[in-house]
Formats: sequence, structure tokens, C-alpha cells
Amino acid sequence: MTVRIVALLLASSACGGVLLDDDSGILDDASTKDGGKDVIVTPDTSTCNPPFTKCGPLCVDTQTDPNHCGSCNTACASDDGGPVSCNAGLCEFSCSSGLTKCSDGFCYDLQTSPTHCGSCTTACAPNETCTQGKCCGAGEKICNGVCTDVLTDPNNCGGCGIPCSTTCSGGQCTTTTGSTYSQSFTQNVVATAQCTAWNSWRAGLTGTYTSVTLSGSNDTTGRTCTGTAANTLCQALHNGTTASNVSCGGFTWNVDFCSGMTWELTADNAACNCTSPGYNIRPCISTNGDWGGINTQTCAAPSQSLTVTCQ
Repeated sequence: MTVRIVALLLASSACGGVLLDDDSGILDDASTKDGGKDVIVTPDTSTCNPPFTKCGPLCVDTQTDPNHCGSCNTACASDDGGPVSCNAGLCEFSCSSGLTKCSDGFCYDLQTSPTHCGSCTTACAPNETCTQGKCCGAGEKICNGVCTDVLTDPNNCGGCGIPCSTTCSGGQCTTTTGSTYSQSFTQNVVATAQCTAWNSWRAGLTGTYTSVTLSGSNDTTGRTCTGTAANTLCQALHNGTTASNVSCGGFTWNVDFCSGMTWELTADNAACNCTSPGYNIRPCISTNGDWGGINTQTCAAPSQSLTVTCQ
């Protein structure tokens, strides 16, 4: 029996099957009739018709197939699992929601990425973190769109929008209820206990102050400085730093270190001098009776009480 082979490329397949009919007719399935039996014919799959390329057993369009994009061995993938596609043989991908694709081809969260903070081209310093798209220092938070140190900011103490009427330290509002040093001194006697109390009192001056008063049993009103200058004097006592010739309240004030032994506060006296009458206090000096005085001589002064108040 003579069989005429007629091949039909299936329009829907790049490597379509060949349909044969022993009566010269084209069958509607991939078979032939031979002696009343169907015969499956396997087409030649060694090549694929353009624009398809043979990749293993498959014919694929490497211009559009994301699993074989540009070549058989190139599969497109997104670094964050976002959708991918193949366009003209090049992989393309979209970033997942909330991420932005930058020029290096990767997806970043511009709100938290320290290398792409707020924009693809902004990198934070090594000691900064990216918070809400802004490079902030350690311990800072974004308050009203600005990096804010909530450990020290009196308007945002411990958190955004928490104000202090005084200062903020360690995220807590400090108090300024005032701090007073008051001790009795004996003429010509080294003030050992009074010195210990003086240093403890200075160490406790951790607030912000608006007035300082130097008084004693010989002038209970004493001399007072108010305003920022008062805080300068009290902070100098606390920190152990000098504050020279501070004009305040009609007097010239000094904080100084006398004879390498003691921190002194004076009001209208030259620092570390034996003024008479004078206004100064220096409890830790080891010379007998030179611990100061209020409205009296200040070396070998008569017995009296001396008081300093930072308020």
C-alpha cells in the first residue's frame, strides 16, 4: 500500500507534531491509519522554528521566556521575590510593596536601609541608623520629621512630644527644687568634715539653676546672682571648672581652685585671697582657719556658719 505523507505544522506549537493520512487526507489528530490501525508519528525535534530556540527538549522564545531569558541557561529572579519578566532577552523585575529598585538593580527599603536611606543615593555614617528615611545618631528618634536625642531634648524627653519644664537627662526630666550647702566653721580649725560635705554637695548639683546665693550667720541675706550666670557658677562648682569674673547681681563672682586643694566660690572678692571683709567659701583648704568668711575677714576668720544655695 502506497502511503502519501503530508506534514502539517501546528500553528500553536513551535515544534508541532506532524499529521499523516494513508488516504492522502490530513487527520485532525497526530496519527495515521495503516491497515485500520493508528500509527503515532514523532516529528524531528532537532531544531525549532524561529523565533524559538531549542533548550533541552523544549522550544522557547529566549526574548520573552523568564526561565530562559537571552539564553537557555538564564532564569530571571528577583532579589526580594517580586514578580519577574523577560523583555527583549533581558530580565526585568518589580520590587515588592514598600521597596524601591535602585540603579544597582536591587530592591531596598528606603525607610530603614543604612546604605540607601530616604533615597537610592543617601548612605548613613557608620555610627548612624536609618530611621523613617533619615540618618540618625544612636538613641535618636524622629520627632516632627527631625532626628531628636530623646535622652537630652527637654521638648522630647524620653519620647516625642514629652516636654520638661527643666532639663532632660537620660530621658527623664530633672528637678530644680534647689540645693543648699550650710555648715558651721570654727576659727583656726581645719574644716575636715565640712570639706567632705562640700564635695558631696557639689557632686549633687545635677540640675539647671536660675539663682545662687552666698550667705552666712554674719549676713543672712548675703549676695545673690540670678539668670544664666547663676547656672554658669553652679555648673562650674559641680564640674570642677573655673568661672572667672562673672558679673551678676551687682557683684563679680568667681569659681576657682585654690592652692591645689579646694574649689572656692567668691562674690566680689579676688579669687583665692584673704579679703576683709569678704564673701567667699573654700572648705577644703588645709591652712588653719582659711576656709573663707561672709562679711568678715576670710583668712583666720571668726567662727560662723557659711551657706551656698543653688536654686
